[in-house]
Amino acid sequence: MFTDHRMKLIAIGAALLCGTAPAAVLAAECTNASQLAIASASDDGMYDDIYAPALAIDGKFQPDSRWSSEGAGKQLVLDMGSSQTVSGIGLAWYKGDERKSTYGVEVSADGDSWTPVIADAQSGGTTSAIERTDFDPVEARYVRVTGQGNEAGGWNSLLEVQLFGCGSAEIAATGDGSDVASAAGKGIHGLRTDAPPSENFDLSMWKLTLPADLDNDGKVDEVEENQLQGWSDERFFYTDPATGGMVFRTVPSGTTTSGSHYARSELREMIRAGDTSISTRNDDGTPNKNNWVFSSAPQDAQDMAGGVDGTLKATLSVNRVTRTGESGKVGRVIIGQIHAKDDEPIRLYYRKLPTNKYGSIYYAHEPVGQDDQYVEIIGDRSSNADNPDDGIALDETFSYEIKVDSEERDGVIHPMLHVSITRDDGTVVEAKPYDMTDSGYSNGTDFMYFKAGAYSQNNSITESPDRDFDQVTFYKLEATHGK
Repeated sequence: MFTDHRMKLIAIGAALLCGTAPAAVLAAECTNASQLAIASASDDGMYDDIYAPALAIDGKFQPDSRWSSEGAGKQLVLDMGSSQTVSGIGLAWYKGDERKSTYGVEVSADGDSWTPVIADAQSGGTTSAIERTDFDPVEARYVRVTGQGNEAGGWNSLLEVQLFGCGSAEIAATGDGSDVASAAGKGIHGLRTDAPPSENFDLSMWKLTLPADLDNDGKVDEVEENQLQGWSDERFFYTDPATGGMVFRTVPSGTTTSGSHYARSELREMIRAGDTSISTRNDDGTPNKNNWVFSSAPQDAQDMAGGVDGTLKATLSVNRVTRTGESGKVGRVIIGQIHAKDDEPIRLYYRKLPTNKYGSIYYAHEPVGQDDQYVEIIGDRSSNADNPDDGIALDETFSYEIKVDSEERDGVIHPMLHVSITRDDGTVVEAKPYDMTDSGYSNGTDFMYFKAGAYSQNNSITESPDRDFDQVTFYKLEATHGK
C-alpha cells in the first residue's frame, strides 16, 4: 500500500507531465531548499559608475564587485530563467558591518504582477556576508529587491544576492562570503577588534618584554607566557581597534634589557608553553626543552632541545619609525630575530629615513664572536640612502619568513639561513641562502629562540617619546620546528 506522501509525489509527477501542477502543491513539497541559479539581474539603468546589477550575482564578495544605486525605491530585479519554487533570499550588503539597510522583497511569475514576501525589513548591520531570510515557499520566476537606503544615506549597495528554493535551477552552494567578509568586531584579516591579542594569536609559547620598569624593581618588565593570556597595555602591547592586529609600541628612551642599549616591545619564543618546571635557559649554555638548535648541532644537543631548525612566519605593517636623533640610528627597527645564547644569527630590520617615502628591509647575521654581516633585501640600509623605488611604505602590509634548515654536502651538514619578503601584491623577494657553517652555532653549547615585535634601534631621539617612537602591527605570527 502506498503511503500518503508517496501518493502525493505520484500525483505531482503526473501533474508535471500534463503541465497542470498547481503552484501551491509544488510549494508545499519544497521542504529542503537549495541555492537557485540566477540567470540575470537588472535595474533601471541608473546604477552608480561601474557598479552594475550583474556584479551582485557574480559570486564575489569584494567591495569593488557590487550593485549600487542611490535613491529610495531603487529596485534590483533577478530573473531565474524559468519558474521555480522560491523560499528564501540571501543578501550581502556593502559596508554591512557598519550600517543597516532598509529593503523589501517581492516575487512575480511574469515580471508584471508582484507579490510581497518581505516588507520593510532591515539588515543586521553586523556583517558584509550573506544574511539569509526565509519566507513561505512560492512559485515565481522573478524576484525584486527594493532598497530604501541605509542609515548613513540613500545608497542601496549589494555585494551579492542569493536565492533559495526548489526546482530545475538548484545548484551547489556557492558560499556565504563569511571567509572574506567584514563584520562588526572583526577586522579585514579576520581578527577580532574587541579582544586582547591572545584571543587572536596563539601566544601560549611566547613571553613579552616591555620597554618599561612599571614595578620599579630596577629591571625591564616581562610578561610570562601564562600571564600574557588576556593581557594588554594600551601604551606598549594591545589590539588595534580598526584591524584587530597585535600592536607593539616601543619607547626609544624606555628601559632596556641587560646587555642592550635599546628598548623593545617584543615577544620571546618559549617552547615550554608555561611549564615552569623547564627553565628559560640553562646557565651553561646547553640546550633545553624551551629552546631549539640547528640540525648541524651534535645529536645529543638535538635530543636535549625543544626543537630542531625552525621557521618564523609573520604578516605585519610598520606604522611608525623614529624621525629624530643620530643619523646612523634614526628610522630603524628590528621586526624579527633568531637569538642564540649570546649572539644573533639574524636580526631583520625595517628602516625608513625621514626624507624618504619608502623603507628598506635588510638583515644582520652575527657569527659567534665576530662582526655583523649585513644582507640587503629591499633598498639600501645606509644612513643617507636614496628613496628606494621598490621600498615598503609605512602602514603597507607585507610578510616575512625566516627559516633555518640544512644541506648535506661532501658529508658535512651545512646550516642554511633563508629569508624572504612577500609584498601585498604577492611579489616575493628572496635573499640568497646564507651558509652558516662557519658561524660557530653548530655545537653542543648553544641554543636558539625566535623573537618578533618592535625592537627600537634608536636611543638618540630628540623629540618627546610620545611623538617619536616605533610601532609595528602583526596580523599573523607562527613559529614551527622540526624534531
